[in-house]
Amino acid sequence: MIELCEEWALAECEGEGWWREAHDGRSSSEVRYAGVAPVERAASAPATALAVRSALHTAKTLNKKLQRVNLDISPKGILVSDADTQENVLSVSIYRISYCSADAANARVFAVVEGKTADGDDAHVVHVFVCARRKQARALALSLAHAFNDAYQAWQANQASSLKSGGKRLVTPWEHFPDESEEETDGESWNTPTPLVTFA
Repeated sequence: MIELCEEWALAECEGEGWWREAHDGRSSSEVRYAGVAPVERAASAPATALAVRSALHTAKTLNKKLQRVNLDISPKGILVSDADTQENVLSVSIYRISYCSADAANARVFAVVEGKTADGDDAHVVHVFVCARRKQARALALSLAHAFNDAYQAWQANQASSLKSGGKRLVTPWEHFPDESEEETDGESWNTPTPLVTFA
């Protein structure tokens, strides 16, 4: 998988203010929801690609038409609603999303990795969306990246106003990581951070 920098990918979008202009900071797209599958790592392109393949295979074996949904992306997270009934299908807080990608093997797939806590253990699942075009999948990944940036800027503004009023420093929701044992990290290389968004 080739990873592209955000600036290069943004160059493909028309105009500098496309993110701000779209739905007053929200991005909504009609896509098909292929389902959810467990993923082994929170921010790993290969693990996410494997989980995407698993979700697509499961959807295909069920021989069921993929559900048409509206996918709304905002600095609060993602909201998925049924395209026909408008019923809520899924909502994921921006603070629970650890990774997203426009899948390399399936160019029209947009995937979002969500962290869940089950019985005290941290687990991750990938939500898989099939788009009409590859460009739409990439635009959704960029929209989510911008939503992260906007959420972080809002947190920083809140932090600054809290400090001015004599409040304590707040911990960002993404600063807390579960303790890892020495065995888990010995074989891993930490030279560069894993990007939040990857593209094929």
